[in-house]
Amino acid sequence: MKPVFKTGLLAVAVTLLGCSPQRDNAELEKRVSELEAQVKELKAAKGFDDITKILDQVAYLTPGAQGYSTVRFDLGVLTVQMVDVQPYANGSKITLKFGNTLSSTINGLKATIDWGSVDDKGMPTAQSARSKTITFSETLRSGAWTGVEVILEGTPPADLGYVRVKDITHTGIQLFR
Repeated sequence: MKPVFKTGLLAVAVTLLGCSPQRDNAELEKRVSELEAQVKELKAAKGFDDITKILDQVAYLTPGAQGYSTVRFDLGVLTVQMVDVQPYANGSKITLKFGNTLSSTINGLKATIDWGSVDDKGMPTAQSARSKTITFSETLRSGAWTGVEVILEGTPPADLGYVRVKDITHTGIQLFR
């Protein structure tokens, strides 16, 4: 495009929008400065690092979602996938796959599982929230995926909107010689 044509388009756009480019730039620069100050303030806040750490320690999963979520615990990071949701009695039976990216095999994995429905915006609803702590009998081999089945009482597959995996602990590890 020729520079004259670009300038002409800019003039038409400014005329149609009823504003001047200089005023818009000044307003944008002011807004960017305000947002930068807010981010700096958040980072300086004592609780910002704590919030980040808490978020790292929760895997948030939704039925039908592809990929995996990560969850940090005292040994490092595990990956978690929800690979299957089936009706089961008055609730759902899900299959979670834990990916052990560590060099050690993990024994006695224990986690808190939260689940429930979501509203029309995809946000968890408090009235449907349920939770339980599970100690898994499966051993998580190093560098491998391990599938575990979990029963979620009271929430049929049609109402299951999310599963959170958090508060992960373990009873031991095995290292190969």
